[in-house]
Amino acid sequence: MTDIERREMILQQLRLNYSVKVAELSKLLYIGEATIRRDLGKLEKGGYCKRVYGGAVRIDAVDRELPADVRQADNLDAKIRICAEAAKLIADGALISMDSSTTVQFLGDYLPRFHGLSVLTQGQKLLEKLQYAPVNVYCAGGLLQKTTQSYSGVFTRNFFSSFYADLLFFSCKGLSMEHGLSWVYEEEGSLRQIMMKNAKTKILLCDHTKFDSVSSYKQDCFHELDYLITDRAPSEAWQQFLAAHHITLRYPEE
Repeated sequence: MTDIERREMILQQLRLNYSVKVAELSKLLYIGEATIRRDLGKLEKGGYCKRVYGGAVRIDAVDRELPADVRQADNLDAKIRICAEAAKLIADGALISMDSSTTVQFLGDYLPRFHGLSVLTQGQKLLEKLQYAPVNVYCAGGLLQKTTQSYSGVFTRNFFSSFYADLLFFSCKGLSMEHGLSWVYEEEGSLRQIMMKNAKTKILLCDHTKFDSVSSYKQDCFHELDYLITDRAPSEAWQQFLAAHHITLRYPEE
């Protein structure tokens, strides 16, 4: 487990329980108490929690995403492998809708090899990556969320409602058989619903760490998905679940 994954799990416990104890986190995450204390110290400096004797308590900021630059470096190899597989679904001349997730950003590296592509996105990092690429790029605009480096609000929602994409590539914070897909913010989930409604083929990019986890805002939308691309074979239970929902599972061959 990486440092980022461990801190994300601590944040998830704070979302669920309001407060956490060092000793309990140590047992839950199979890590020493000293490491947990250091993690809580870093999260407190970032404004995600307040340390108290024996643990920490949640503050409003705990429902924020970790900064995009931090998340982008997490599970880097997995994200690259996922996007290499995802690029196989793209054809010349396609109109592609792409969200602002750090996983989908890496798909931008594969787009210059195609001809006549057009991209719709609200992700600032993806815009920067494609600014000199031979791709037609349409920017959603709206209110820039500095932590996630993405645009949101009524202008963003209206933008995606004005197009019908051939392909939608997007990600989520958590993936649960019981609760569906989930995100940190309601705005993120609501926007993905609009993006799914306005795309022919919906492709979820999700690395193995997101399976069996739930974040703050959830959407039961498995019935809308066409593909799920991940970095390794999920459990047999997940494979059966996806097959039952007629979702094509893809992952790189070892």
